[in-house]
Amino acid sequence: MNRHSIFFKLNLIFIFAIGALVALFAMMVREIESQEIKMLEKKAIAYENDIRKIIIESSSTLQKRLKEHGYTPIPHPEEINVNLTPLFRPPPATFPQALRERLEDGRLRIYRDREHIYFELVGPKSTRMIAAPIEVYRPKWIAIFFGGMTGVIILLYWTLRRSLKPLKKLAKQIKRFGDGDMNISTRSDKRDEIAFVANQFDAAVKRINAMKEARSLFMRNIMHELKTPIMKGKLSVALLNDDQEAKILQRAFNRMEHLIHEMAEMEMITSQSLDLKLTVCDFRSLAKDAANLLFIEEERIKIGCGECMIEADYDMMVIVLKNLIDNAIKYGDKGTVHLSYRKGRIEVINRGEPMGKSFEKLMEPFCKESNGINKESFGLGLYIVKSILDAHRATLSHRYEKGYHIFSIEGLKPVA
Repeated sequence: MNRHSIFFKLNLIFIFAIGALVALFAMMVREIESQEIKMLEKKAIAYENDIRKIIIESSSTLQKRLKEHGYTPIPHPEEINVNLTPLFRPPPATFPQALRERLEDGRLRIYRDREHIYFELVGPKSTRMIAAPIEVYRPKWIAIFFGGMTGVIILLYWTLRRSLKPLKKLAKQIKRFGDGDMNISTRSDKRDEIAFVANQFDAAVKRINAMKEARSLFMRNIMHELKTPIMKGKLSVALLNDDQEAKILQRAFNRMEHLIHEMAEMEMITSQSLDLKLTVCDFRSLAKDAANLLFIEEERIKIGCGECMIEADYDMMVIVLKNLIDNAIKYGDKGTVHLSYRKGRIEVINRGEPMGKSFEKLMEPFCKESNGINKESFGLGLYIVKSILDAHRATLSHRYEKGYHIFSIEGLKPVA
């Protein structure tokens, strides 16, 4: 169990409370028993001294005299002796010296049961046992009190466990939400603080879903409304007689079309990346489909792999490779782009000049190279790649060696 968990701490408190209660009960019982032993010691000294005087002073009327003083002679000691508890072995230091000596040499043995203390007088020819009454006070309220306290603690523990149980469900729902599952509900009909937090979180999820849906609808409408005038504009440009003006307008429409394409990819990533459909993918097929999306010659792509199967969302990984290949072509020296897959690592390699900005900076949205090699890019490619890889719990890194850019993807699960 997690030692930082509330339930773990609650269990510790319960165990400590029960342990403390049991320890206190044991201490009180031991104290009562100690007081009882002290009382028996005093009784034993007084009774033994009294019985000895009666025996010395009496003759044939010994049993009568014993009964007159409240003592009971036991006619058959051997029958009752087996059920008695021996006392004062060894004799306590509080006993008189003579009494201790008789107990030590066996001339006197003392026993007890719940209601009597027994003195067994062992003589050379016969043994006599005499019983004296004792009144031991054992308060019943102690057992009742501790039993009641134990019941209260167990009841409180059970009640708290039951009250905190919705926390586990809430934690699971929050984890699902953190993993990208937006279709959750934490609504509670209870009236405690946990229910308040659950209901507030449920309301926040509903607001987030509503805003996300509104944003998606807005983005789709904007892209749809922009596509039609762009297409009309491109057709109109083809009819212009001024070549210089046509080129300017064509470049403007191309940039707008490129922006809409990247916005469409961003919309798809933000709406689907947290709901990945993991399948076993062939790396060669991923690379070829990515190249087909870019409409580039197969000769410009070189694919090398040993173990070619990985576990990923196929459509998302096609976008990753497409953007990395596109990035390599845009900023490369028009040579071949090499793609390789070895032991869970994907590498996209191309020859080119060093980057004008840091790799971390280029992964930010709308950040692009400062050298102006490709002016149509809006700087969303690497950001989209990072977003998809984050959803796969994979990482993207870059290094520049001997004139080559090497983009590495690590963390994808290889399939044997």
